[in-house]
Amino acid sequence: LEFRRVLFRSADCVILAMDAREAFEKQDLAIADLIHREGRALVFAATKWDLVENRQKAFKDLRERADRLLPQVAGAAIVGISSLTGEGIERLMPAVMEADRVWNTRVSTGGLNRFLENALERHPTPAISGRRVRIRYMTQAKARPPTFILFGNQLTELPESYLRYLTHGLREAFNLPGTPIRLMLRSSKNPFKEKE
Repeated sequence: LEFRRVLFRSADCVILAMDAREAFEKQDLAIADLIHREGRALVFAATKWDLVENRQKAFKDLRERADRLLPQVAGAAIVGISSLTGEGIERLMPAVMEADRVWNTRVSTGGLNRFLENALERHPTPAISGRRVRIRYMTQAKARPPTFILFGNQLTELPESYLRYLTHGLREAFNLPGTPIRLMLRSSKNPFKEKE
């Protein structure tokens, strides 16, 4: 596992090859999650595609399983390939180039804050001890992978479900399929809190 981690750290985009007939087994999921945690772009290569009979249905099933079992990389490209016939190989590199483009995406601060305003309007932040968590604004810290900073009060109190809501919203709003998205929290100091 440590050897894989070292390999992933030196890669920009990782192609995860798996048997199309037995895709997204436990080991595939563990490796995909590791790729996500290392912050790398990801493309799934469904091998032995020549042995798949109903390809349209098979692809639809693969897409559904990928997005359900790995929501942290929802929308990652899936390419059916066959080493025996060479089928699909020509689609692999364009999928990698697109994954790399998304991984390198930068979003304007204005666009992010319009997104944030709409997201907060649709689903306000929770109240903690009678005081609502306040997100003031958002900016992008870096790409590779897209990393965003939220500024506000009591941000460490935001539930994981709310952070997932924002991450999913960013993925949809700015067309970031399959790439890891990082959220960093910067809370303002409370000027009224007594110094210890």
